[in-house]
Amino acid sequence: MLLQCQRVVLWIGLVSLTLLAAAARAIDSADVAAPMTDQQLFEKFDLAYPGLEKFALAVRAQNWDDARRELAIYFRGRGRTGTYSFFDPHHPAADDDEARKSAAVGQPLIDRTGSYESSLWSADNLFDFERANLRMKERMYFFEGLGRAVACSDDPRMATGLMDLVRSWVQIYPRDKGGTMWATMSTGIRMRSGWPVAFLGLLTSPAVTDDDIVLFLKTAWDQSNYLLHNHNQTSNWLTFEMAGLYTSGVTYPEFAEAAAWRKFACETALNDLTIGWLPDGMTVELTPGYGQFFSNYYVIYDLAEHVGRLEEFGMHNFPTGTEPLYNLYLKIMTPDRSAPTTNDNGPVDVVDILNKALERFPQRQDFRWVATDGREGTPPDYTSVYLPYAGYAAMRSGWGKQDHMLYFDAGPVGYRHAHQDKLQVMIWAYGRQVLFDPGRQNYDETPMQNYCMDAHSHNIVMVDHRPQRRKWYNDPHPDRMPYQKLDNVRWESDQVSDFAAGIYDENYGLPGVSNAYPYGKGSDFGQGWDTPATHYRRVLFFKPDIFLVADTLISRDGQSHQYDARWHLDSTHTVIADDKLTLTTADADQPNLQIVPLDRKDLTIKTTSAQQSPEILGWKVLATPQPATTLQHFKSGGGTVQYLTLFLPLKSGQKGLLDSVQPVNAMTWHVQLNDGRQLTIKAPPSPGAKLSVELAEK
Repeated sequence: MLLQCQRVVLWIGLVSLTLLAAAARAIDSADVAAPMTDQQLFEKFDLAYPGLEKFALAVRAQNWDDARRELAIYFRGRGRTGTYSFFDPHHPAADDDEARKSAAVGQPLIDRTGSYESSLWSADNLFDFERANLRMKERMYFFEGLGRAVACSDDPRMATGLMDLVRSWVQIYPRDKGGTMWATMSTGIRMRSGWPVAFLGLLTSPAVTDDDIVLFLKTAWDQSNYLLHNHNQTSNWLTFEMAGLYTSGVTYPEFAEAAAWRKFACETALNDLTIGWLPDGMTVELTPGYGQFFSNYYVIYDLAEHVGRLEEFGMHNFPTGTEPLYNLYLKIMTPDRSAPTTNDNGPVDVVDILNKALERFPQRQDFRWVATDGREGTPPDYTSVYLPYAGYAAMRSGWGKQDHMLYFDAGPVGYRHAHQDKLQVMIWAYGRQVLFDPGRQNYDETPMQNYCMDAHSHNIVMVDHRPQRRKWYNDPHPDRMPYQKLDNVRWESDQVSDFAAGIYDENYGLPGVSNAYPYGKGSDFGQGWDTPATHYRRVLFFKPDIFLVADTLISRDGQSHQYDARWHLDSTHTVIADDKLTLTTADADQPNLQIVPLDRKDLTIKTTSAQQSPEILGWKVLATPQPATTLQHFKSGGGTVQYLTLFLPLKSGQKGLLDSVQPVNAMTWHVQLNDGRQLTIKAPPSPGAKLSVELAEK
């Protein structure tokens, strides 16, 4: 007999244990500073809802004690029929072993050990969430596990302990307190998963009182109503908010507003496919890690299908609009099967995303080819690609894991999660990313995280040690729809080469280190802005393995400026050639990259690894920062200053590819490679002219 299916408990013993637990409790649900009175809660129900007839009679008679009792009777299941969640509290586990494991999750709560240790509880039995060692406590993922534990356990203390947490949260964090506990994304996550499962699990326990059920319903309505009226205009936050709101509309259909919650969430999700994502598939946040959270709208879709509401409010049409969003991850996929770490981006597993895409779009053979590592399906029928609304270009030698790729960011700042890094480039050599973008993996307010966000850590050009400064929430923005293709980016591609060009003609900030996040208290983000120069960057990929970057800096104020072109290399082993300018990464048993300055006039270079002061340089900032190398190319001058830099991928064990560089004139260089190739490289000084590479006939 399954533990979760049959509760063989002596009622006398159960009541005794429950009374013991209650004796230790200094605050009951009826005494908690709830967000509304009982009467106010009862008025929020649809009194015509099937099964609520006795409750409705008591409410109309204003017999609040009877109303409370009848409502609790209904929610415990005597009259409540239907499907309300993926979680079935009456069958919460597949077998006894799974039930035992689920029940064990709540044991520390019963014993007041671990994350729930006794020192975290006050004299009136309120839990100190602030000091508790609970992962993402504002999102309360752990409530889902505890709800399952209650449903899988015959121990009434499990339910009592979980209700202790509910009471504590309601008492300590009223809505008007605000703060991180009421961040709308966190609220959406709570209402999407942890709190609904906790509620359904608690309903299975006789240890839960009528007052407990009423209190839970009060906070469920309050949090759901908060989402309805305080959601974002778009962004990944909105996806979490709507998933939580819709789940509430399904879990608590008895509320008079439940259908309105579901309707609003469905219509918002459908509309947000146009607002929150550009026509080329990129999220308006320009951060692929956050763009993938359209998956929250699939929480709505799948739950609607599960409970028989898919035809409601047009949600059955949702999947069609997501194919371009999945396709985006194929377009930008790197040789190591990730997504480029633009803006606040951590690692993104493209294979996992396309596996999920196949569940929705099994006809996509290119998705299948990636998901099965080439065993099935067919590769994409293109290599290089440009996103005309986001401004990203991916230049590829092929789709293999050992191919080369350059990723170029010539687009806007992004709706959120912005980094000051326009014209950034990244390079993968024989499948290995050597020239990297730091991305961002946490939001600690530390110098290292500030470094991740700012121009200092990106492969761009600093002017007089000033970082780029672009306004957040500026472009793209839903208030300026429909979104338009960018008119300041050039893209050309054919079988021989790819060419892209962009411009940075916006502000530069304070010299040195300043705050890259504009909304922190006392931030100096907006101070000292100026427009000393305009930066033009042209990028050419001469297939299959020649990357060329031309930077043109034009003074806007007639003054001379110092320019600092930075290249961030995922290596601490570098070799500088006899010419004192050519640098090669030298990591044993790995592909490497050779960086060759061609326009060497007045050029000096510097390398730095693992430096903390006077400024941070030479770090790859992951969950734990790792030493890397920052290569700086310095030039100074007024008027126009030019850089021309050649990047050569090297196979593992290959020490270099460059043999010699010979300038011909101000715009032409002959380059001899040690594999016998002779290149003529032309970089016209006009920033609007195309770069070219010609291969001499052998």
